[in-house]
Parts: sequence; structure tokens; C-alpha cells
Amino acid sequence: MQAGKPENNCPPGEEGHSPARVKTVCDLGYLASMMGGKTHLMKGMIDIFLVQVPEELGLMNEAVEKAEYSTIKSIAHTMKSSVSIMGISLAGAVLKEMEALGSQATGIEKIKELNQSLHAICRQAIEELGAERINHI
Repeated sequence: MQAGKPENNCPPGEEGHSPARVKTVCDLGYLASMMGGKTHLMKGMIDIFLVQVPEELGLMNEAVEKAEYSTIKSIAHTMKSSVSIMGISLAGAVLKEMEALGSQATGIEKIKELNQSLHAICRQAIEELGAERINHI
């Protein structure tokens, strides 16, 4: 994965179409731009993400289990910033929907589905960022 260049699995000639499966979920272009390409600053932000997001996911699980809509809304709102900095647009869309449902205090079954998606995306992002940090930054 290179900063600013997410990869996909589009068949040749179909690059303009959405891929059936996204190979990477992170696009570090924004982070690189924001940090002026300074790798030590990028590593610091990645390190914060790698600690903070698993904690937030745990808190989200608790809130979803208890159907605490205001907490779901709050955590989703906070996490949107973290995932946007790392260019994880898939997670951003999921969190936006979770935040909206939390605001409406409705749709716990949908929130549970979204939470599963969020976890899968974040697991992949954590793997990617850990590897990126070690191999390229």
C-alpha cells in the first residue's frame, strides 16, 4: 500500500467500476499530506490509532449490547475522525450510519450488523497499518 494509492481487485479494463472486494481499506494519502510526509509524525499518528481504535471498538461493543444509543452515537462520532485521518472511507460510512441511528435511538438490529462490519473493516485496517508502519514508514 502506498500513501494515496489504495489498491483494488478490478478486472483489467474495469478500473472505473467498484471492485467486488477491496484489497486494502486504508489510504494514507491524507495522513501523508497532513504530516507533510514526515514519517516520524505519521508513525506517531498510526501508533495512536493502533491503541485507540481497539479500545473504542470494545466500548462500542458494550454500548451495542446494552442498546445505549447516546453512547453509540458518541463513540461513532469520535471514531469518524480517526478513520478519516487514516483514509478508511468504508468505516467512515458505517460510523456515519451508526451515529445517525444512535441519534434517533432506533434500529438496534441494524446497529448490530453495522458493528460487525465496523469490526471487520477495523481489523483489516489495524493489520494494514501495523504492516505499513513496520515496512514502509
